[in-house]
Amino acid sequence: MSHRASVLARGYEDRHLDSPRVRFRRALVLGLATLVLPGSAQVAVGKKSVGYVALLVWLSVLSGIGYLAYRSRDDRAGVIDVLTNPDTLLFLRVGLIVLAVGWMALFVDAWRIARPRGLTWPRAALVAVVNVAILGSVAGSAAYASQLLDVSRTSIQQVFSENFPTSVPLEGRYNILLVGSDSGAERTGIRPDSLTVASIDTTTGRTVLISMPRNLQNVPFREDSPMRTVYPYGYNCGPECLLNAVHTAAQDRADLYPDSEDPGLDATIDAVEGVTDLTINYYMMVNLKGFRTLINELGGVEIDVKTRIAMFGKDDAYKQTYIEPGLQKLDGQRALWYARSRVQSDDYTRMGRQKCLMAAMLEQLDPTSAVTNAIGIARSGSELFSGNMPRAELGKFADLALRSRNEKIITVSIVPPEVDVTNPDFPAIHDAIQKAITRSEKATSATSTPTPTPTATTTPGFDEITQRSANNADDLRSAC
Repeated sequence: MSHRASVLARGYEDRHLDSPRVRFRRALVLGLATLVLPGSAQVAVGKKSVGYVALLVWLSVLSGIGYLAYRSRDDRAGVIDVLTNPDTLLFLRVGLIVLAVGWMALFVDAWRIARPRGLTWPRAALVAVVNVAILGSVAGSAAYASQLLDVSRTSIQQVFSENFPTSVPLEGRYNILLVGSDSGAERTGIRPDSLTVASIDTTTGRTVLISMPRNLQNVPFREDSPMRTVYPYGYNCGPECLLNAVHTAAQDRADLYPDSEDPGLDATIDAVEGVTDLTINYYMMVNLKGFRTLINELGGVEIDVKTRIAMFGKDDAYKQTYIEPGLQKLDGQRALWYARSRVQSDDYTRMGRQKCLMAAMLEQLDPTSAVTNAIGIARSGSELFSGNMPRAELGKFADLALRSRNEKIITVSIVPPEVDVTNPDFPAIHDAIQKAITRSEKATSATSTPTPTPTATTTPGFDEITQRSANNADDLRSAC
């Protein structure tokens, strides 16, 4: 081949390699390569030093994620603890913003080194649309994740304090008091709407739910309780001295609880310890508005409604609104009424429904819904809970909650006909609770025997036996 022919051939080859079609492919490939492996476009045809730094950072991020995933197999509580640390969340948020800005800069640079000039208009438009879509996705995802980290950090700081002391488990169990408060302008002080102790095995997560009716009388106080100096024979000052009135009776007794921010709550905890003979490690106050919000953020909860449930009280009976019987998915408002309604019902039946709602929420927590509505769920946490659990315990209890999903939940309720709430036999109550804990420790996993599929009840009416069965059950899910 002559020299002239050789030059012409090389010129044709260069023009071919730089043709609009090749540029179009190169622009798409470099953009997609930056999406999958940030920095790879720069290593291929750009400034290699920038590309290698970006690749190193990206591989470090993936290695960190892989390490946490590997570690979570043996130490899930530790990983959760790290990821819920407010300092870690702040670091992740700042790091995420920096990474997102750097990633978008790499996309812009990849577009530049692809030399888009010279593309035909349709090809240039398509490449521009693809790049804008990628940039928008990165920016949007980063903004959402940043907001989620910020809301989660704020909620954790509001609900869990670094200053709360940790409490050691007793005989291998944590006892957590769940208080559903019911306060209003017409009431003096806080009157707990529900009192439930969750006694949790520290190894398996197996849980016993112990519920106390708010109208329980003559509740005793342990010898070390300040309330015992006022009520040495129990809270026995008449029919008004009910369990849920202890808070009001002690709320101004700073002389009894001089170091307490809420003497009434501390007195209520003392009363619960006297009733159950269990030492309470922590308490969590449940705000009912936050509860409604959480249900909505989770997309509702499916409940087998046994009987017609009134969605009104005695003062607004004119509404005549009901939750009808059957297998239904309840939103936050209806779930709240399912748990609280006492019209055409009573406290004891309501206690059974509350346990069924707890079990349904634990079983139906959908990871997809949790991810999709993560910001709303995180925000509802600060509206829903307050308590004295230290942040250092969050990972441990989150891990126990995950373990408990595959375990049977045993329930004990201090309700008639087993218990006379006006003159209770507290030694017998203590014995029943200890027997339930022993059964729980010996129980097999809930997955070993299939849970019966709930069937819809179509006959409305007051079905006390069915609804109360959840109060004392060796498998709460089956009872519901």
